[in-house]
Amino acid sequence: MRVLALHGAGGSPADWDPIVKALENDHEIVPLPVTGPWDWDSVLDRIEPHATDNPAVLGMSMGGMVAALWGRRHPECPAVIDLDGHGVPTQPQRYLDPSAVAEEIAALRDQFRAYGQPELQQALEDLDCFEVFRALRCPMLLALATKPMPGQALFEPYHQGLSRDVATLPPNIDVVRLDTTHAMTRDNPTLVANLITDYLTTRGPGSPSARPRSR
Repeated sequence: MRVLALHGAGGSPADWDPIVKALENDHEIVPLPVTGPWDWDSVLDRIEPHATDNPAVLGMSMGGMVAALWGRRHPECPAVIDLDGHGVPTQPQRYLDPSAVAEEIAALRDQFRAYGQPELQQALEDLDCFEVFRALRCPMLLALATKPMPGQALFEPYHQGLSRDVATLPPNIDVVRLDTTHAMTRDNPTLVANLITDYLTTRGPGSPSARPRSR
C-alpha cells in the first residue's frame, strides 16, 4: 500500500528512514516535508498533489495531528495512523484539573516558544485533536507512548486527562499503547513498523473487519 508519511515538528522526511528500512518494502512509504505557513488547511493543500491515488496517511507527533486532519478532510482515506499526535501539553483542556497545573503549563509554554517557531507552537495549541478525531469517518489508529522522555514536564497529569478523553473516541478509531517514549520511531523502529503493517493489513482495502479496539 502507498503511505504518505508526515514528520513531527522540527523534523524532516529523513526521520522516516528507520521505519522504511524496518518495513523492508512491505509498503511504499512516501515521506513528505511538513512546512509552514501554519494554517492547517494550507498544510493539507500542500499534501494534496501527492495523494492522487488515495493513499493511507501516517504521521508522527505533529505529523500525526496533520494525518488526522487529512482523514477528516478525506473520509475515503483507507487508513490514518497517528503515532502519539494528540495535542500538546500546554492545552489546559487535556488535564483533569487545569487549575492545579496552570503555572507549569505557563512555564512550559514559555519554554516551547523559546525554541523558536512561535507561530507553529500557537497553531498546535489552538488545534484540539479530539475534536478532529471525533469528526473522522475513516479508520484510524492512535498509538500512545507510555514512557516519558527525560525532562518531559507534566507527563503524568497530561496522560491522566488523555486517558479520560481517549475513552470517548468513536469506534472507527483503534487505540494502542506502546512501551516506548514519544520518540518511538527512533527508539524502536521495528515495533512501529510491525504496528503499521498489522494495522494496514487489518484496516486496508480488502482487509477483514477491524479487531476490537483497546482503550
